[in-house]
Amino acid sequence: MELIVGAGAAVVVAGTVLAGMVFGRGRRKQRRLAEAQARAAELERLATEAGSALVRTDERVRLAEDELGFAVAQLGEREAQDLAAALQKARARLSEAFRLNQLLHDHVPDTDAQRLEWNSRIVELCRSADAAVTEQTAALAERRAAVRRTPSAIEQVRAEAERVRGLVPEARETLAALVDRYTDAALQPVAANPDQAERLLQFAERSATVAGKKLAGDRGRDADAAVQAAAETVRRAEGLLEAVEQFEMEALRAESTLGAMIAESRAELAAARAMPATARSGRIDAAVAGLEQALADLPGPGERTDPIGSLTRVRQANTALDDAVAAVQEAGRRAEQVRAQLATALDDAHRQVSAARQVVDDYRAPVGPDARTRLAEAERELAEASAERDPERALGGARRAASLAAEARALAHRDLARQQGYPGGYGGGYGGGYGWEGVPRGRSGSGDMLGGILGGLVIGGMLDGLGDIGDLFD
Repeated sequence: MELIVGAGAAVVVAGTVLAGMVFGRGRRKQRRLAEAQARAAELERLATEAGSALVRTDERVRLAEDELGFAVAQLGEREAQDLAAALQKARARLSEAFRLNQLLHDHVPDTDAQRLEWNSRIVELCRSADAAVTEQTAALAERRAAVRRTPSAIEQVRAEAERVRGLVPEARETLAALVDRYTDAALQPVAANPDQAERLLQFAERSATVAGKKLAGDRGRDADAAVQAAAETVRRAEGLLEAVEQFEMEALRAESTLGAMIAESRAELAAARAMPATARSGRIDAAVAGLEQALADLPGPGERTDPIGSLTRVRQANTALDDAVAAVQEAGRRAEQVRAQLATALDDAHRQVSAARQVVDDYRAPVGPDARTRLAEAERELAEASAERDPERALGGARRAASLAAEARALAHRDLARQQGYPGGYGGGYGGGYGWEGVPRGRSGSGDMLGGILGGLVIGGMLDGLGDIGDLFD
């Protein structure tokens, strides 16, 4: 009997121990899960902060570059040399930040430690770059403000606005003529420019009126901010109208590059077809078919064209064939072909980068960090390819630059399309952590240049002196 009782007690004890072990394991598993969720949340928060910092600092540096130009015009190069030096340092730091962001978004998986380190470094670099230019622009602000605190400055802005307004009808006529030659997709970057320019000029006139009221009320700093907003807006309006006039020249250059790339592609197709069937089968045959299709899809004589888009599609197919053939080509023949292709590839990269830069410069604040990162990386790749002495490396860099720039342009247009009810930020993707109050909601819809200008001015800190920028809509 005692043996049975003892055995029962042992079972009970063993069961209790086992239950304790299971319970402990469950607690540890829950704790590990909670820790993992906390780490994931922190990484997401840091990624959001890094994305917002990239946009904010990029805008701040761009506006500081504008300020440098204004300061040189008003005060001379000597007075602005400290800002010029600060901008050079800020650009270097921002370039490193964009490079890290590109690493975070490339095809190579990143560890949590890398994501934490790189996003933290992006935030740190952006803060450093921002501080460098903020200190120097603040030092120039009062000297420039003294120039703006006069009725003549307000009248000058009004005169400039009137002059630029006179350019709108010509831009509309140019755009109407372009519609007959280029597709809607090709014209998308400039199609709304005359309308956007008129809105900007209306805003500039209201800003000048506000500046006059603030000046009369002895509110010099507010008057400075309003005049500054008006002058920047007039300059952007003129840039939009110039972009319409320059579009055809850029399109003609792109068409010339496309013509060279078509001739190059046909030569590559002939060379690929001449290869032995055993070497061609598989990847090369598939690439040949892809390039043939890309050439067949080009618009015929008399049809509307999209030179930049066509360049992108033919280049991608051309590169695919080139990569497929490279593995079986003789080294000497390959080097000769690379040298022949390099000039066209560099020209294509310049066209793609220029098109992407135009979108970012025109629409400013609504364009998010992904598009800006791709563009910064494309510009870096293009600069390195242009300086590279090895033709093979230069060709690869030029093609990467063109691809990144095309991706940047597509991402920028995606951001513009998503900006419903702008201003306010980047929705869930980037937290919207740098919206602002005072601008009436609903006045700046998708792709609204006025919203982009105001966003850039606010993000860049140029309207900090104006207590209520809603006054500009009175």
